[in-house]
Amino acid sequence: MGTTNAGSIAEMKRRAKDKMQRNEKLFQVWNYIHLASGDRQTYCDSFSAFSRWRFQPRILTARPDVSRRTTLLGQPVSCPIGIAPVIHFSFIHPDGVAVAGRGACRAGAVTILDCLENITIDDFSTAVPKEGIYWAQTYMFKDKRNTMNVIRKAEKYGFKALVVTVDSPVHEMDNPEVCRRQDEILGAQAWCPNIQFLEGQRRDVSKKISSPIFWGDVGKREMLCFADWENLAWVKQQTKLPIVVKGVLTAESAKRVAKFGVSGIIVSAHGGRNLDGVPAPLDALPDVVNAVRGTNIEVYMDGGIRTGNDVVKALALGARAVFIGRPALYGAAVNVREKMEFMKFSRF
Repeated sequence: MGTTNAGSIAEMKRRAKDKMQRNEKLFQVWNYIHLASGDRQTYCDSFSAFSRWRFQPRILTARPDVSRRTTLLGQPVSCPIGIAPVIHFSFIHPDGVAVAGRGACRAGAVTILDCLENITIDDFSTAVPKEGIYWAQTYMFKDKRNTMNVIRKAEKYGFKALVVTVDSPVHEMDNPEVCRRQDEILGAQAWCPNIQFLEGQRRDVSKKISSPIFWGDVGKREMLCFADWENLAWVKQQTKLPIVVKGVLTAESAKRVAKFGVSGIIVSAHGGRNLDGVPAPLDALPDVVNAVRGTNIEVYMDGGIRTGNDVVKALALGARAVFIGRPALYGAAVNVREKMEFMKFSRF
């Protein structure tokens, strides 16, 4: 498969849409990728937030040797941009999320593997370079054996952190038509082999067959359980991996998370796909940063990032790094070079 040069995220998005709308099934996936909850307030605000913040340039301070290198949880990275956990890679690229992992490794960046992706943690680990930096994402599942499976596999294969998503206690889409379209797509294409138990019974994930049952009420009861602070404490007790909590949007939550000894926080609104009307991640970022100031907790952000200027604004407001989801999918759809050209933002 050939590779494509791309000058910007906007250009990659245009090319990805043009390619995917030629195929009915792929265009359904395209529409699913861009679904958002409610009236799409938070989804839209995640982008417009960047236009509300302005740079205050410091003159006569420029240096020719500015470096994008930094460290995340003690691991050196070449740039403060990583791949967020999303489950759609396998829908649009034959190598699935492994193509993102390989590209991010070559770019010296972090990849967060979503536990609902259509690849086992075992297979992902054999498909990406050993020298890469990978974090494993999980939910606090109703059946703790599912959470434990992610934790133990992450430990076994040398993942550097565990990302715990905490912002999904209810179904992310509250529009019945949106829910129907989502369930049709996921029920037909997503088999989620890392989730090994449903309704107390072990699933046969070896057949690689998706089931509408998994994405119906049974699966949703498993994934969208009402986890609480005791569940987070339980996760912390199960592993020595650094824990990054994803989905924090308030100073109050950040302060409480800090008491559990976590190593990082991702300020995130779940791509605008959960509770509509919450703050844009960029607007919430300064409060979260200030709430954990003086601790060793690193703060990251995802949501709405499309340009190098967006990245710099997030860093200026206190983020140690940012993570991107949909832009990485655009790159996979048009098969950008595996060094992940979308990491090379203009003027960044």
